[in-house]
Amino acid sequence: MRPAVLVIGCGNLLAADDAVGIHVLRRLQAEAERLPGCVLVEAGTPGLTLLQLWEGYQRVIIVDAVRSGAPPGTIHRFDGACLPRRQVLPLCAHGINVVDALELGRVLGQAPAQVRIVGVEIASEEAFREGLTPAVAAAVAPACDAVREEVLRMLGGEGPSGSARE
Repeated sequence: MRPAVLVIGCGNLLAADDAVGIHVLRRLQAEAERLPGCVLVEAGTPGLTLLQLWEGYQRVIIVDAVRSGAPPGTIHRFDGACLPRRQVLPLCAHGINVVDALELGRVLGQAPAQVRIVGVEIASEEAFREGLTPAVAAAVAPACDAVREEVLRMLGGEGPSGSARE
């Protein structure tokens, strides 16, 4: 039997703040006992590979970088049923981002029943730069808290509501 929730961390470690999803996922992996019933997957820049990663899961949380114009470090939460504009989530390999993969998954009947995106507003996607800017690095712990809250919410426990951003 599959664990109840799949958590996917997206990002590029060689593109500055775009790596925030990977940093959040690695921190969650270090505290895995706080997320029983979850599988944590570091996906890099998955593009359409997301469809394979979430195959068989009904509850998925994706952690990724966001560019909406909000201050760097802002935590956003999106419900898969009410996706942000395509431009809010940076492009992945071959020009396919999380929004594109979710929409295609729906068309093909391969999307999970519940999808939440926890996004961190970034300041820089500078190529060939490792490390997060200070505001984004400071948002890693609150983003981990947001993921834990979303897991509880998906499993029927207490957690925040709302389908847009916080």
